[in-house]
Amino acid sequence: MEKLNPFDDTEQRSLVLANSELQYSLWPDFSPIPPGWTAVFGPTSHGECLGWLQHHWLDMRSAALRAAS
Repeated sequence: MEKLNPFDDTEQRSLVLANSELQYSLWPDFSPIPPGWTAVFGPTSHGECLGWLQHHWLDMRSAALRAAS
């Protein structure tokens, strides 16, 4: 049986991370948070994190690009 990548595992507890440009990442909660990123939601289920992202991340452009337009 092939192992799932933990970033794609829907059974994995997850976090939503944000960077300084208000871009987000779905992150497995067991993995260290990379420099420049901060947890903004979770840890909770993968599905709840996806729901948070769908509700809060409506514009995928960086903050700098949004400000310039």
